Amino acid sequence: MRVRARQLQDERLEFRNNMAVAGWVFMAIWTGFLCLFTYIFMRDGGFRQYDPAVEWAILGLFWLFGLGGCSYFFGTPRFRMTVVNGQVTVNERWLLRRSTETFSLKVMADPVVIRDKDSEGDPYFRCRAITPSGRRIIVSESNDEETVRNACQRLSDAIGRRPRSGSDRDEAG
Repeated sequence: MRVRARQLQDERLEFRNNMAVAGWVFMAIWTGFLCLFTYIFMRDGGFRQYDPAVEWAILGLFWLFGLGGCSYFFGTPRFRMTVVNGQVTVNERWLLRRSTETFSLKVMADPVVIRDKDSEGDPYFRCRAITPSGRRIIVSESNDEETVRNACQRLSDAIGRRPRSGSDRDEAG
């Protein structure tokens, strides 16, 4: 996943994380096909390959995982963080709502580079910033450590501090 950060003019720095959109699209497709197969199942009275109770249980499991996935993925926001003239604006957007927070760059916590592992056991890196209200923003994330460290360094330079490093287990929450 690539998180874009671009220097807009000399005094404006912008970070975007649109990874949530991939989850939204996946779950929209999953739910669409699930509705289609449920319609076919109801119309035809089952698929007649297994005992009807087993078929209903399987369909119920697909709906359980589908609703759980929808809850998780549609609850994940995409965001844009803009640093302009000492002010930070964080815009978070979900599918049906949005949130904006503006604060002084001076009160922002130090960004942290977190080293973790992905689902295959390979190293995975995230640069996390915490807003004064306590919101955790993933500024950059990738399997490429240099990409994440560079994004974290750009944010640290704007704040005027050095980025910290840690593992996910060292960071509470």
